Amino acid sequence: MRGNFKWIMLVGFSVMSLAFDSNRYVAVEVPTSAVEVQNGKPVTFSIWLKTTDGIHVNAEPPVTLSSKTEGASFKITSIGKDGDRIDEGKPIVIECETEGLAPGLHRAVFLMRYTYCSDTEKWCRMASDSVTVDLKVKK
Repeated sequence: MRGNFKWIMLVGFSVMSLAFDSNRYVAVEVPTSAVEVQNGKPVTFSIWLKTTDGIHVNAEPPVTLSSKTEGASFKITSIGKDGDRIDEGKPIVIECETEGLAPGLHRAVFLMRYTYCSDTEKWCRMASDSVTVDLKVKK
């Protein structure tokens, strides 16, 4: 029984590593300069998903975001699609709204979930990437 427990723990850890490890197939490109925001007033900015050759990001299930930064919320307002895939040539437009953040520079993090697939090997995986964007909160 003791040996089985170790094996189960090892398999569980391996599956968790695959599920939450940043992948080498999809890169998330964010703005290089800080996004200027004012508390209570939504602003938009764009990000891009860039895949390696032979990989695509599925349009379904949809790409989702959840904020990991208190005082900042993020939601997708526009995402380009090419049939059942995300169109890499078009940006993903995100609306950001802050509330209660002090003026100045802040690092904000949101979790982005999406599904990517191999065109040649015919497999798909879910990804969960932490994305960091700099916010410059104005008075």
